[in-house]
Amino acid sequence: MSLILRFVFLSILVLTLSAQSGANVVSVEELRNPLTGESLRAIVKAQEHLKSGQRERAMDELRHSMSDPVAMPYAASMLAVEHLRSGQVDAALGELEQAVQLLPGRPEIHSNLAYALFLKGQTERGLLEVRKALRLDAGKPKTRMVLGMLLLQQGSHDDEAVQLLQAAADQVPGAHLVLATHYDKAGKAPEAERERRAYSITSMGLLAGK
Repeated sequence: MSLILRFVFLSILVLTLSAQSGANVVSVEELRNPLTGESLRAIVKAQEHLKSGQRERAMDELRHSMSDPVAMPYAASMLAVEHLRSGQVDAALGELEQAVQLLPGRPEIHSNLAYALFLKGQTERGLLEVRKALRLDAGKPKTRMVLGMLLLQQGSHDDEAVQLLQAAADQVPGAHLVLATHYDKAGKAPEAERERRAYSITSMGLLAGK
C-alpha cells in the first residue's frame, strides 16, 4: 500500500472506535441483546487500553470478549479495526463479516467492511456495503469518502466519485489525497498538486481547531 493510501486508511478507521458504544443509532439487535454489565465493562476496558496506547492489553481483552455472545460483535468490529491498522486485511474481513451479521443496523460496521473489501479489490461487494451504511446514516463524510474510493476503483463513475470526495474533504482531509492520486493517474499534475496543498491546509486547520 502506498504512503498516501496509508494516510487515507488511518483517517477512515477513526470512525469506528468512537462509534462502538454510546452511538446515536440503536439497532433492533442491540435492543434485543443490550450491551450491559460485564459485557459492557469488557468493551469499555478495551477502549480505554486503546486510548492509552496499551494495544496488546486491548487486543487480549477483545479476544477474551469473543467468547461472550453479547460482546462478540463489538469485539470483532474493534479487532477488525486494529487488524486493518496493522495490514491484516484477511483477519479484519472475517471479523467484520461476523460483526455485520450480528449487528446489521450499525452503519460504521458496514462502512469498515466496505473499506476492507476495497482493499481486497472486491469493488461490487464493497459498494453494496457502503450503500447499506449510507441508508442507515447518510450524514457520515467518512462513509461518503469510502463510496468515492470504491467508485474510483470501479472506474465507471469518476465524476460522481470526485464530487463525493470533494464534499467529504473539508471534514476528512484524506479525501484530498485520494483525489491527488486519482489526478496523478489521469496525468493531471496541477490538479494533483492542488489537492496535496489542500490536504496540508485542511489538516492544519482541523488540528488548530482541536
